[in-house]
Amino acid sequence: MELVPLKCILLAVMAIVVIFFGLLPIKILKVLKNKKGKVERNASFIISLLSCFAGGVFLGVCFLDLMVDAMESFAEWKEMAEMHSDYPFVPLFFMAGFFIVNILEEIVGKFCGHEHGVEERRQHAATVSISGANNDNLADCESKSSCPSSIEEIDDEDTARKVVKSLTFVLALLFHASLEGFAFGVMPTKVSVTTLFCGIIIHKAVVAFSVGTKLTEAHPRKPWVVFGLILLIALITPVGGAIGISVESSDMDELTKNAVSCILVSLSLGTFIHITFFEILVPESLKGFNRFAQWLVTIVGFGIIAGMTTFGHGHSHEHHHHDHDHGYLNVSH
Repeated sequence: MELVPLKCILLAVMAIVVIFFGLLPIKILKVLKNKKGKVERNASFIISLLSCFAGGVFLGVCFLDLMVDAMESFAEWKEMAEMHSDYPFVPLFFMAGFFIVNILEEIVGKFCGHEHGVEERRQHAATVSISGANNDNLADCESKSSCPSSIEEIDDEDTARKVVKSLTFVLALLFHASLEGFAFGVMPTKVSVTTLFCGIIIHKAVVAFSVGTKLTEAHPRKPWVVFGLILLIALITPVGGAIGISVESSDMDELTKNAVSCILVSLSLGTFIHITFFEILVPESLKGFNRFAQWLVTIVGFGIIAGMTTFGHGHSHEHHHHDHDHGYLNVSH
């Protein structure tokens, strides 16, 4: 088979794998949440463990994948630009990505209502609902319809915040997936293509399942949101691959490619770090479940990425040196 058709087929397989494993948590979490009583408590615990596992996976992606990619791209750029400065540009852009997420959440808080205000109104609505059976509040709610509208308003605000957080989360993934596809697209031989595919496909399955778990937990009543975001993530790798295939035969400036890839990977790294700690690990640790079990599954998630990196990173360096001699860019494993 010719090289370009082979790349197209394998890119399509990657997209299918991401869609399958990304949507699988919808079914799993639905089954778990349908349980009642003690089983319901256990189901919530399992969901929390899945989220912590996802957090461990994202930690591995951050420190064992994205950070290495950014450092390698920056090292190549420094060498080609004959730059002798030791200024830590990668950590600079990494923190820029981190603070971008912070400011986005603050902006959402301004337009959608402060989180503490929403929580206070939610508690007030709950108090009115509970005490309504013993006083006139219930009658007031029924006559004025003020309580239901307040609850609906709170739900709308929460939904808006969750959608924006999910979009920010997915944006970081899109940086990663597009660069991953680009690196795959510029591979010069069938051997390098098939070897890189074997390393990427397992990585994608694990990450897609973790992403699907987090998105499904954030939007349990809106599976179409999860489906749309997973589909977007799945399609971006073939798009990046198509760009890589076209770049393979072009004379695009190598210096510019390395600079752009370094900046994008560093920004996505900071975004991932913020989301992993502030949106996954810290909230899960406050839910009152067994923290040792949560810690353990986080380590397992991180360990899986570490194990795959042991296999994939060796090939990455091998391709890195090979591609450098041919003027190609390798930015992912």
